[in-house]
Amino acid sequence: MKKEDLLNIHLPRWSEFPAFDLYIDQVLAFLGDNLEIFNRNPEDAFVTQAMVNNYVKTGVLHAPIKKKYNREHLAKLVVICISKRMLPLSHIAESITVMTRVLEIEKGYDTFCEEVEYEVRSCVDPDKYPTRPLESADTRNIAMLRSLASAVASVLVFDCFIERRRRLSSVVRNIKNV
Repeated sequence: MKKEDLLNIHLPRWSEFPAFDLYIDQVLAFLGDNLEIFNRNPEDAFVTQAMVNNYVKTGVLHAPIKKKYNREHLAKLVVICISKRMLPLSHIAESITVMTRVLEIEKGYDTFCEEVEYEVRSCVDPDKYPTRPLESADTRNIAMLRSLASAVASVLVFDCFIERRRRLSSVVRNIKNV
């Protein structure tokens, strides 16, 4: 992944979600297409039906209605999918609670997306995107979402470093074998 990819990161906003409810295969395709940058291993499924079912069983995600998932499901799944590597599901559930009860889901979700994008850009180009301290957040709830966004951004950027290092090591090995 290149620096430009990280600087141009975009998470789908609430208004960009389909205006109609989706079946699970459509949900998985939507998440796979829109969160590709977060998928460490493109050979493996980023999210599966079994994972989504588990999120419903644990209560982090409410059950689909007549086997269909709406915008609220999608918003929660985006947060879960990009956060699950660094946090236990119970902590992610707390963040989702902030998004759904304190800020209202649309505003909370879009705020989270904005925070993730800014934090990724801040990791890549801190001169242009200076670090924003948690104390500068308008509320404790925004600070919480910013903190989660920072963790997501740090792991994403770390993955890019690892990926680059592995590619360079592979090139060096190939040169040595020639």
